Amino acid sequence: MKTFKLASVSLKSRPGEPIENMERHIPWTEKAKDNQCDLVCFPEMSVTGFCHNYEDFFNASEKIDENSTQNMIQIATKYDITIGYGLAEHNIAGIVFNSYCFVSPKGFLGRYKKVHIPPFEYPLESGASEFCVIDLGFVKAGVNTCFDNWFSESGRISYLNGAEIILAPFRMQWGEETIATNPSKAFSNWKELAMKNFPSVAWQNGVYHITINSCGGIHEKHLDYDGPSLVLVINPQGELEAESNPDCIDEQMVVHEISKEKVLKRRSEALFHPKYRRPETYKRISEIY
Repeated sequence: MKTFKLASVSLKSRPGEPIENMERHIPWTEKAKDNQCDLVCFPEMSVTGFCHNYEDFFNASEKIDENSTQNMIQIATKYDITIGYGLAEHNIAGIVFNSYCFVSPKGFLGRYKKVHIPPFEYPLESGASEFCVIDLGFVKAGVNTCFDNWFSESGRISYLNGAEIILAPFRMQWGEETIATNPSKAFSNWKELAMKNFPSVAWQNGVYHITINSCGGIHEKHLDYDGPSLVLVINPQGELEAESNPDCIDEQMVVHEISKEKVLKRRSEALFHPKYRRPETYKRISEIY
């Protein structure tokens, strides 16, 4: 498949309400299918919701093969589409990870567990140690979740592991303005920060970089979140190809055609940086302070 259609949804998710949140995925999945999309992707923790209280966070988490995953497979099967979504996952030892999962009518395809954990999330979740890439059949998808995206190594290792696209699910607000005070400025502040970094990730690694932020307007369970409803699609040349409506403060979807030929074109250029890498000289990068 030389191209495929991606639907990116800025979804609003209530903290610690996976059943309700999962229901919110359904109409957007149906809409994505109506737009003949092959893949629909949602933000960070879209099923679980983000809790700042560890007990709520843990109670909302699941083992990877439990109810939410099975239900999402049923949704993917009903609409004959591949779905990417966020989930709080706990393992057999009860350790909780911030996971991003992919399912299709074929079943569970795989998941990525967030590696870089910012300070305020350390009481909630543990960091993983692998930038795995999931083969969706029509594209190989890497994931850099939220804080992962501010480390250049995240994009580079995802590329080295085979990623053709890097999905960047977020739940973040940036700057002094929010959708409750100045929606357009909240969007532009967020976009300005993203455009300092993400085009370089796309260009240096010959990948699409797709940002999907969680829609704000959540005020419950000791949580106030008013981040902008935001989607950015950046191509392998570092160019912004699609974005969401900056004036929208509610959930929204961006449908865009992803061209694998653009991935190949960038990687075939004489000045494609990874082929000039000198990893034998990079020892200092892997040293702990």
